[in-house]
Amino acid sequence: MPDTENPWYDVALSFASEDRDYVQVVAQTLRDSGLQVFYDDYEQVALWGKDLYSHLDKIYREKSKYCVLFISQHYARKVWTSHERRSAQARAMEEQKEYVLPARFDDTPIDGLPSTIGYLDISSMTPGELARRIMDKVGPRRPKPGFPRAVDRLWGKLGIEEGDTQERERARDIAHRFYDALRRMTVDERRAVAGVLAFGCPGELPEGVHISLDLISRMIDQEKSEVLRNLAAVRSLNVRVRVREDQSHTDDNYEELIADDKDLFLRFWCPGPGPEDFTEIAYYAVACAASHFCADHGIEVVARLDFSRLDTRSTGLAAELEE
Repeated sequence: MPDTENPWYDVALSFASEDRDYVQVVAQTLRDSGLQVFYDDYEQVALWGKDLYSHLDKIYREKSKYCVLFISQHYARKVWTSHERRSAQARAMEEQKEYVLPARFDDTPIDGLPSTIGYLDISSMTPGELARRIMDKVGPRRPKPGFPRAVDRLWGKLGIEEGDTQERERARDIAHRFYDALRRMTVDERRAVAGVLAFGCPGELPEGVHISLDLISRMIDQEKSEVLRNLAAVRSLNVRVRVREDQSHTDDNYEELIADDKDLFLRFWCPGPGPEDFTEIAYYAVACAASHFCADHGIEVVARLDFSRLDTRSTGLAAELEE
């Protein structure tokens, strides 16, 4: 049965290879916007070795929210496009609601496709314009936990310009390595690491972030010994924590009672060339992921590995980046 609540794909694209140049731009635009798109070039490894007849039937019949048919004279002659179309039409007939979205390059008749189904004439429509129409049709998306393909909120925090593709890819790669390190931790370990980055002082960035052991213990509701144990356990995941004696400030005019405390200094590192700003990228990744939440909920979002808010476009948040 179709999974209408949580489909694998927001939209599946069915087209003839002769029309690929146009469809490829549509697919890339949709993907860059944060939509999950079934487009064969994106699925080469996933399709490798599968029974394509049954697998594609499942994609076009059950696993997509909508299916766009790129109709042309080439489309009408292809065996595989006929298979995809029949699967999509079977879904539409079962649900008795709109699912098949025809987009016509020309007026070629297609067997089994009723002329009463509304379509878009794309003979003079740019791929970008069609992609925007598809996005409007799909509607707003709920954020999905995980790590997004685009991290424009993070790039904005780091001050990386839109045209600096290489630096953007580097920052995303480092942030994803940090995410992958969190994924291999226990939930309590994640909360300890994320807590240091969320509540710690960034004054020593890019070298690291520091925080009072007493403060982090209170903020994440872990005993001090538990905090130290959790932070020590993640050393193999490229998280380094050093314990420093707290340097209390003295005031000649007022003697304040200060309990013994420790200062924790955390840094995240990755192998590879480039400036060692890894901790800074991890710091802002946590800040962006936890944005729009109170402190407690923000930590839980990171502990659930939900970094969807690094991408403003896929979450429906304002495109304007925060200062």
